[in-house]
Amino acid sequence: MKKENKNQVYFGLTNDIIFGWIMKSDENCLAIIRAILPELNITSIVHKEAQHDITPVTSARGVRFDAVVQDDQKRYYDIEMQVENTGDLGKRTRYYQSQIDNETLTKGQTFHELKESFVIFLCAFDPFDYGLRRYQFHQYEDSIRDLRLDTQSHVIFINAKGTKGEVSSDLAGIIDVMNQKPNQTNSLASKLMKEIDYYNQNPEKRRELMDYETRLKDERLIGIKEGRREGRKEGRIEERQEGVRNIIIEFKEKKAKPSFIFQFVKNVYKGKLTDEEIQQMIDEVEENE
Repeated sequence: MKKENKNQVYFGLTNDIIFGWIMKSDENCLAIIRAILPELNITSIVHKEAQHDITPVTSARGVRFDAVVQDDQKRYYDIEMQVENTGDLGKRTRYYQSQIDNETLTKGQTFHELKESFVIFLCAFDPFDYGLRRYQFHQYEDSIRDLRLDTQSHVIFINAKGTKGEVSSDLAGIIDVMNQKPNQTNSLASKLMKEIDYYNQNPEKRRELMDYETRLKDERLIGIKEGRREGRKEGRIEERQEGVRNIIIEFKEKKAKPSFIFQFVKNVYKGKLTDEEIQQMIDEVEENE
């Protein structure tokens, strides 16, 4: 990957915005899924949504998927980029899977009509410390390992730090891209690196990336300070919400996309606000414009 200035921050595939831009391309989505699951012989994507919201009922916690994809065989894929180990990946995949099922099984359909689905996490760390480049999970009977429960649901973790296990050459190339390791021998890796280089070198795209990162660092610092103060006085929830609204208003004035605002607030206030609360505040600001 070319870096014109050694001191200049380079934004790679694991960056939220870069990953979102990459996944907007059907060609990229198809290539990445085929690299992870070559045995499925996927030929095309018939439906794709980047930054897809799912909130099944008003009282339920909503989630925002990085990318939801359906292939020509009507199988569903949720593809997520995970930079930090939050310690809840198992429960997170369980919840994401349940929301996919809830959305894809319409009223009146039987359980036989549930679609086969894959929840895929691209991890910038080893989530299980076994060194595998690819972990895949299914449900088995505890004492009879040959007995597998046919849920037609799959959970896969790609480990960017892994060194063990056979993977396709394209997946090895994707892992190199995640690690910002040059790979000129794999065509997919070369293509992705060229696109990422473009986003880093294009003045408009780079300004968006830098603005996001700078504000993210500032807001995290402010959030830490505010969190300490809020812990010692009443009304801290109201203060936090006011701070979020101010951020939303500022980004709206700069014509930022709702998906960009959502992800920014989510990263700054990680663990303090639910996806539903963030989306509600964005909607309230838009209604008051």
